[in-house]
Amino acid sequence: MNQTAIEVDEIKSSKKEKEFPHTFVVIFTLIVIAAILTYIIPAGVYERIKDPITGRMVVDPTTYHLVEKNPTKLFGIVEAIPKGLIEAGWNVFLVIIIGGSFTVVEKTGAIKALLGKVLAGINEENTFKVLPFIMLTFACVPAFTGNSECLLAFVPLGITIARSLGFDALTGIAIVTVAGTSGFASGLFNALTVGTAQRMIGLPLFSGLWFRVIGFVLFFGSVCFWTIWYARRVRNNIKNSYCYNVELKNSSIESEEMPELTKKNLMIIVVVVCGVAGLIYSAVHGYEVKTTYPSIFMIMGMTAGLISGMNANDIAKEFVVGAKTVLVGALVVGFARGISVILADSNIIDSIVYGLSSVLVVFPKTIGAVFMYLCQLIINCFIISGSGQAAATIPIMSPLGDVLGVTQQTVVMAFTYGDGLTNIVLPMSASLMGALAIGNVEYPQFLRFISRIFFTNLVIGAGLIAFASMINLGPF
Repeated sequence: MNQTAIEVDEIKSSKKEKEFPHTFVVIFTLIVIAAILTYIIPAGVYERIKDPITGRMVVDPTTYHLVEKNPTKLFGIVEAIPKGLIEAGWNVFLVIIIGGSFTVVEKTGAIKALLGKVLAGINEENTFKVLPFIMLTFACVPAFTGNSECLLAFVPLGITIARSLGFDALTGIAIVTVAGTSGFASGLFNALTVGTAQRMIGLPLFSGLWFRVIGFVLFFGSVCFWTIWYARRVRNNIKNSYCYNVELKNSSIESEEMPELTKKNLMIIVVVVCGVAGLIYSAVHGYEVKTTYPSIFMIMGMTAGLISGMNANDIAKEFVVGAKTVLVGALVVGFARGISVILADSNIIDSIVYGLSSVLVVFPKTIGAVFMYLCQLIINCFIISGSGQAAATIPIMSPLGDVLGVTQQTVVMAFTYGDGLTNIVLPMSASLMGALAIGNVEYPQFLRFISRIFFTNLVIGAGLIAFASMINLGPF
């Protein structure tokens, strides 16, 4: 073997050694740790009493007592995974159906055609006035669907837009991916994060919307401000680009030919708008989300496909392609639920809550709420699936909120912001790393760009959680 071959092998070996463990590996490790804890942490429970105002069963913080231990056996570690999949079944199916249906809509080209029409009216004078509205489009998609991976299809378009306006690839990634992350983190009508957590707790679906709207405006405003700040510097001097080496090599993505905004495409846009309106209407009027949400997405996808001229087989094939892209995320939901299955079956959830509350009870409840938020930020580094994180953490955070006097809606928001805000910096995020690969942008270059947005939004998130705690964000 020659020297060059040896060096290549060493590089590959080095990369493999540095590879971060797969999400399934992380979750299974956490399941094993949870099982070990059942032998260490004493089993105990709180009594639950009915809240006369809300009718909800809540923890009575004065009733904690020890019960007989029920540690997890070796077989129970593996058995927790199928049990978790069964408990989280509807979430798993919802993720798959959203991924498949939205891929059909994206394949029609209607959304690209609409964006192309908007771009045709942009010139150098109105660029910075129009840019926030383009970014808003990409922020709204995951805010309403909970699917940020679908935005990968628009990253080449975003980079093309940026370069045509005198910016760089990083600006293009910010227009699509970073803006989309701000929408996802706000959780406006995100059935996979807010919807999952609220249903687990018993809150009315998508209640507290006014508060999430404020969060959306602040997070998105931060993204717009720092992106425009950076874009101005790049336009003034391309050497200010954090990915100047990429721009020098002219490794730009070839400009896509934008589809024409035909009557068919306009009809598809109307279908999508009606679908989103249907999601909002069904949430507000208390329809069963387990069946209504998947049905609306399927109708949206099938109708859009038929209008575009696809036949039944084409629609089915595109649906399968989309479902495949989110399959891992869907399974993560069920796998992560296995953690809470073990903790619940062994009666140590309340013991963990008792231990945490004993430390936090001496502080104001606002400190406790921010502590929950910080915990979720850290946990998301290991469980990057929003629904999966809800399944693993809400069973602990919900009773902890009861003990500390923090409302359940605040618990949900601490989870939502803690889960969503770190997605934009995690190297395990498929949507982020996919966008960087498309733009040939190195991860350290992106970190330099995103740092201002990330830390600004972390502070905003902490402030919002503190505010939610102070006003007792409800309904309970």
